[in-house]
Amino acid sequence: MGLKRREFLQQAGLLLAALGIQGGLYERSYQALAQPTRRKLALLVGINQYPSGNRIEEPLQGCLTDVELQRNLLMYKFGFQPDDILTLTNEAATRNQIESAFISHLIEQAQMGDVVLFHFSGYGSCIPRNDLVSNQPQIQYSYLPVDAEVSEQETVNDILEDTLWLLLRSLPTSEVITVLDTSFIYPGHHQQGTLKIRAASSPTTLEINPTELDLQQQLLSRFNLSQEELEYRKPGQLPGLVLAASKPSQVATEGRWDGFNAGLFTYTLTQAFWGASPFPNLTAQIRRVAGEVEQIVGPCQQPQLRRSLNPAQAESDVSLGSLWVPALPVDGVITGVEENGKTAQVSLTGLPTFVLDSLGLNTILTIISESNYLENPVYLQLRSRAGLKAKAQIKNTDLNLPFGLEVGQKLQEFIRILPRQINLKIALDPQLNRIERVDATSAFSGFSRMTIVASDQPADYLLSRVTDTTIAQALNTPLSPIFQGRYGLFSKGSVLIPDTIGEGGEAVKVAVHRLIPQLKTRLAIKLLRLTENERSLQLKVRATLNLLAPQSQVLIKRETTGILNKINRENAQSVNSISTLSPSFMSASENQGIVTVSVGSRLQYQLQNQGEFPVYFLLFYVNSEGQTYLFHSGFDPQQQQIAPGKSMSVPPATVYSGNSSTEIIGELVKSPAGLAETQVILSQNPFVETLTILDKSIKKSEGLLKFNLISNPLDIADAILQDLNRGSQQSLDKMGVITDDLALDINSWATFNFVYRVVG
Repeated sequence: MGLKRREFLQQAGLLLAALGIQGGLYERSYQALAQPTRRKLALLVGINQYPSGNRIEEPLQGCLTDVELQRNLLMYKFGFQPDDILTLTNEAATRNQIESAFISHLIEQAQMGDVVLFHFSGYGSCIPRNDLVSNQPQIQYSYLPVDAEVSEQETVNDILEDTLWLLLRSLPTSEVITVLDTSFIYPGHHQQGTLKIRAASSPTTLEINPTELDLQQQLLSRFNLSQEELEYRKPGQLPGLVLAASKPSQVATEGRWDGFNAGLFTYTLTQAFWGASPFPNLTAQIRRVAGEVEQIVGPCQQPQLRRSLNPAQAESDVSLGSLWVPALPVDGVITGVEENGKTAQVSLTGLPTFVLDSLGLNTILTIISESNYLENPVYLQLRSRAGLKAKAQIKNTDLNLPFGLEVGQKLQEFIRILPRQINLKIALDPQLNRIERVDATSAFSGFSRMTIVASDQPADYLLSRVTDTTIAQALNTPLSPIFQGRYGLFSKGSVLIPDTIGEGGEAVKVAVHRLIPQLKTRLAIKLLRLTENERSLQLKVRATLNLLAPQSQVLIKRETTGILNKINRENAQSVNSISTLSPSFMSASENQGIVTVSVGSRLQYQLQNQGEFPVYFLLFYVNSEGQTYLFHSGFDPQQQQIAPGKSMSVPPATVYSGNSSTEIIGELVKSPAGLAETQVILSQNPFVETLTILDKSIKKSEGLLKFNLISNPLDIADAILQDLNRGSQQSLDKMGVITDDLALDINSWATFNFVYRVVG
């Protein structure tokens, strides 16, 4: 679909002459995507195969997956027509092709009220420029097309952010969404732990390709905008709604999961949207994404939700509203049908990212019927899986199906199959010398449930040396020569795990033995993340994380699908919201990211049971130092339950310790700064095995109705999985599922994950 440059500029001129100034941009809610009478247009760009050059040393690996993830989401979740989604990948994604496609596919076809989405996955960069307004040197960001270094002359061939800004302003609709999975500041290295950074170095020349500047002048003149007006905007500001992988000064990364590579932001974003409730709060969704990204990469990549308006409207507030048609959360979608409709090709993009890597064969999914959700359910059983893609066969073959398997049918989990033996995967930093790697591998071989993987394979953590820079960033204290050469444990995004630095001069074998207790704790956290589940229909439960002091506020809310089925549209606007005490508004220039809580604050969880039977609960808390706690209300399972129609505050106002009781207000947030995480696990069945182990590990004198520090988190996590497996047995018998693996009935329990950042 390529155009010659002259033809492109001629068409652009004719087109722009017919366009008026698109002033008064204001927020339209994501409900626009739900309107069947509106056209929905998308241009998706993803580039892996960049030629090597002065600025690009190696290709990327996850950008084409990003495009596929986004395309499936738009078609099967948001109702985009396939012909209205244009994709440009690899060699087709030249600067000329991208800009031409933006004009011909988006600007030329869009009408007022239509929805337009532009997605870019690839390398970004920054280019110096002189600000004509302030006469001060500035930078502007740029997006690298596949031919960024193939210009006929020694000029910069990037797509400038100024150009993108003008293209977005040229759209005859205000319903504009831009998704950017790229970054602009090259940190001097391509790897962030086991992740790859999507940023290229700045060009050595400051001369911009003249055709790029010609296009800008065409756009400027047709809109009667001056160069000063263009430069009035701040770097990073774009018209419409922007979902960005990180802040402009940070990195965006891509990683490898089991069987595929993808942008960390695009993968978590699309997964969150697939699994979102019928009327989600967009701010809450981006905070959920930010929490998951920060668990992997740390604070160097913080996803952002941005909305920029014209200067005349900078003081106004803009409502975020909802994004799509009412629909239950989705775990997968049928993308193809084989064997006369008996076998389905399935994309599992709605499953929690932590669950997918360990998801076993024979997992059972059910088709979500548009007409009657619960009547005559059709079950599919996974027979093979490679990353996100799987094949499934109809399990209840004797059922007289009212319909055949069809492309686009949406799926939810019914029985989750997990291996009984789940290991922690540890990569060795390739910067370690050969002897260090051999010794570390030998040391790990003596411990069960620890697996060494190559540095380019999916890993949970990274064993590496601790550098001066790492210590400065992690500990925020003056450096000392004693820290040189120490071993430590890192996330796969190269974030130092608290309390894992060894002594100076330590041998790597000694370091491995020293780290085993922390690794067991990290394995326990991994196991509990595998229980994440908000899909239960039978459990009608809600959990909220509340800030009690210094001010009262609902920080995060989670609910099961069972509750969602009871909520009408009017009440659903606050589902999974950040705060129910104030409207879901976002100021014109506000950025939204992860929830932050200050040291010294008081927090409390509120658990509500709106069902018809008692619900048993556990709260597993990991503080910013990596220490694990379990909320304990008694060693009798009946004390660890919520009656039908009742609520419980955790911790309650009164805490019992020994023979005395103390009045408190919530749980005190303590230093140091960092991520904190809580798993709230609720079940139809008592946690008998878990409480038995807890009874042996916690002294009665430590008190009840409080979070107790636990020394055996891995034993606790194993017991929780066994309790959930035992509580699923009735459904397994009914479905005829016989397996040696763990088999968990999605409807019998719920696990809510709460992540927030502690700040000083």
